[in-house]
Amino acid sequence: MTQPVLHAPSADFTATAHVDAARYDEMYARSIADPDGFWGEQAQRLDWMARPTK
Repeated sequence: MTQPVLHAPSADFTATAHVDAARYDEMYARSIADPDGFWGEQAQRLDWMARPTK
């Protein structure tokens, strides 16, 4: 099996990203520590026909 080729994002892309590596780590830790609270907050960012209950 061949190793996948990784391509780093451009500096322009990373400069305008909504989440950097530190914020990602923080969000991931919260999703593990409080999954219902974390995903409940994330669900509020979307428009729903019917809000999820679980």
